[in-house]
Amino acid sequence: MPMPAVEIRRATENDAHDLARVHVQAWKWAYRGLMPDSLLDGLDVERRAAGWKRMIHEGLVPQPHLAVIGSTVAGFSHAATSGDDDADPQVGEVTALYLAEEFVGTGVGRRLWEAALDQLRETGHTALSVWVLDSNHRGRNFYERMGMVPDGATKQELIGDSTLTEVRYRSSFRDAD
Repeated sequence: MPMPAVEIRRATENDAHDLARVHVQAWKWAYRGLMPDSLLDGLDVERRAAGWKRMIHEGLVPQPHLAVIGSTVAGFSHAATSGDDDADPQVGEVTALYLAEEFVGTGVGRRLWEAALDQLRETGHTALSVWVLDSNHRGRNFYERMGMVPDGATKQELIGDSTLTEVRYRSSFRDAD
């Protein structure tokens, strides 16, 4: 599928609803079968939009990057300094990369990934990490194509009655281009 004309730009408070809509929709299609259905079915766009609006307004997080095609927000990425206990301040983390399902395989995800890496480079980071569900083969394959490698770190998340395992991928910037 050819890459559609994509505008990559920083999200503002006014984008919070579109950002949340993509966030919720992406979780529902990408994590169905990997997370409890009750969790996915209970995701709320309005609650998520309020959270994004507050975080952007208060400067609690760097503004996410949006991929906009025409007037449609197709996806977003978010990056910040890694919060991992074993990471030094030069390690950045791509904390989110989500697409509406119809844009998977179009190159939009790669553009959002590149925007996140550019942001991290510009803020002085020299290495990067990303956490992904161990059972998320699509996500893991994407990160491996982007030059990331598992570093052996794992963490457990209790979601409802389910314990989910995440694996960490790491790379220096020269390896992730």
